Amino acid sequence: MMKKLMRQSKVLFIMITVMVIASLTTTNLVAQSANTASPYYTYTQDSNGRLIKTTEAYTPSIQIRDAGGVKFERPEHIFVDENDYVYITDSLEDTVYVLDENYDYVTKITHDNFSFPISSFVTENEVYVLDKRTKEINVFDKNELLTNNQVVLIKTIGKPSHPIFQEPEEGEDREEYKYQPINLVVDIRGNIYIRATSSPNGLIMLDEDGRFMTFFGGNPVRIPLTERVRSWFLTETQEEKLKKQNETEENSMPYISNVAIDQKGYIYTVTSALKNNPIKKFNVSGTNYFKTDIGIKTMNSIWVGQYNNVYAVSSKGYIFEYDRNGNLLFLFGGKDFTSGRVGLLTTPVSVAANSKDQLLVLDQADSLIQVYEPTPFTNSIHTALDEYQTGNYESSREKWQYILQYNSLFDYAHIGLGDAFMRENNYDDAYREYNYANDSEGMSDAYWGIRQEWMKDNLSVVFMVIVILIVLRVAYGILNKFYGLKERRQNIVSKLRDKSRTFDELLYIFEFLKQPFDGFYSIKRENRVSIKTSTIIYLLLGAVYVLNYRYANLLFVPKIGVNIGYELFILIFIVTLWVISNYLVCAISDGEGSFKNVYNATAYSLTPILLIMPINILISNVITYQEKVFYDFGYLVITIWTGFLMFFMIKDVHNYNVLETLWIIAKSLFTMLILGLFLFIINALSGQMLGIIQEIVTEVINR
Repeated sequence: MMKKLMRQSKVLFIMITVMVIASLTTTNLVAQSANTASPYYTYTQDSNGRLIKTTEAYTPSIQIRDAGGVKFERPEHIFVDENDYVYITDSLEDTVYVLDENYDYVTKITHDNFSFPISSFVTENEVYVLDKRTKEINVFDKNELLTNNQVVLIKTIGKPSHPIFQEPEEGEDREEYKYQPINLVVDIRGNIYIRATSSPNGLIMLDEDGRFMTFFGGNPVRIPLTERVRSWFLTETQEEKLKKQNETEENSMPYISNVAIDQKGYIYTVTSALKNNPIKKFNVSGTNYFKTDIGIKTMNSIWVGQYNNVYAVSSKGYIFEYDRNGNLLFLFGGKDFTSGRVGLLTTPVSVAANSKDQLLVLDQADSLIQVYEPTPFTNSIHTALDEYQTGNYESSREKWQYILQYNSLFDYAHIGLGDAFMRENNYDDAYREYNYANDSEGMSDAYWGIRQEWMKDNLSVVFMVIVILIVLRVAYGILNKFYGLKERRQNIVSKLRDKSRTFDELLYIFEFLKQPFDGFYSIKRENRVSIKTSTIIYLLLGAVYVLNYRYANLLFVPKIGVNIGYELFILIFIVTLWVISNYLVCAISDGEGSFKNVYNATAYSLTPILLIMPINILISNVITYQEKVFYDFGYLVITIWTGFLMFFMIKDVHNYNVLETLWIIAKSLFTMLILGLFLFIINALSGQMLGIIQEIVTEVINR
């Protein structure tokens, strides 16, 4: 019995021990998982340009702090070649370290020519190392370096001998162009593009032997209006002093901050001082291919990936990825204020990526390289981009559909899927996907395809309808000649107008629009129209406004997130404010018109909207975005026609001259603003008063 109890106790002890160990292990794993979670969110951009959270794109991986056991002292630049060798330039060590694809040390480049190496660039056969202090480019044999571990200097390219970079001769009225090279890229022809500090003309372009060719890709200097005005009052000495002061403030000038090149020879630049359009993509002629809203201020490094996707990093620690057209794919990262959170950056100065789409960001303050690993979500996007760019549209479509399973709100996936459908001539599905992403240009292209197919299938029907209409028109003319159909129609309309004043006043719209000056006189002096009819016109305007939101092509009238009831309320509110404000202002400014006159005349002045907007709605459903000029023309006619009628409504109804009318319009608009603010304050205070009253009533009831 005793042995049995001891055996049971032993088993119980073992079970408890195992449970405790398992519990500790589980806790440890959870803690480890929590510690390795990304310390940042990932964002993308929706079709409206707003940043929204999305599936994680990159996770922080290893940190590289040394090469071959030697810690980095002051790493300046990082470069990854086509074979995934990593070149790290350390200025304090006068060394360029080389790591392999697994980030293991391979070799290093040191040379007597090095004084302050600042950056490198690697081609198929050569390694270019730029020295900041000596202002020289040292070109080494890449094959000897990687194969035989031999540092073989091929040539040294010094300061260009072109006169512009030389000191001016005595009596020559010019300044020496500063040559302070920092970064470089080399195209397939061997031409060298140098990013130099304080180079207002952009990149310095040299041929393969170092001869100056031209400047390239400079940012236009936009002088603020205040500076221009101030320069009018400065003497030449003061203006020269101000110019030198601005030149010393490099961060305020649009000097290029970094440069990159892709496989096709397009040059990419980034400018940290620019708020708008800091990232540019140039062809050989210097034309920028990117839109004007790409990037943010403080971007200081750029890299082009294997899918022509563009990576950029800002001094605030944020990392950006764009597609080849400049659309934002991902934004992640951030500033490390706690000195130790893996994935956040302190002073990022250089970015690169390898063939595995791993991102390498050099953090100079911490003397390390932070590696980021792409997630399956990101790999799927890159694969879809690659499939699409190589012409495998069906495969790319499958990839985009897979991506949407990760994140159904990822607009770029919908756009990519729409592009794939377009290549397959599946216009209906393409239109649907573009619509999900609210991509107007894509929807327009898809709609053009839908229209073409419809015309192809229904061309005979269209011609038949046209022929029938022509026949009916000719038949009407013949019958009218023998039976007087036009006169009969006019008699019927005349009888209806005699029986119904409202019907008569509604048809008066056409007479009013033909002769508006007589119309205003009739409204004011002859009491030609009633408040009832004017109210019907206002209701019809509201109905047309609703129809516009309901039936106009969403290429031209956005419908996502639009509350028609709220929009209609705003329209009624504005018209009501106008009628009241204009009457009040004119009443105290010797205006002759009554409130009824203002109410009726305003209604009839807005009637061009009733005539043209329905036509615009129809037009919007048969044209594409590229033909938007026809749609815009309709609104232009509405604006000019209505503005003309409103102006002369005030002038004739109240009997003002032109200058008085302009002044009355300004005062009416100001009164509308004051009344609007007053009503807004009343609404806010009434809400608070109701809350206070409810609290008092509740307190009384409870007591």
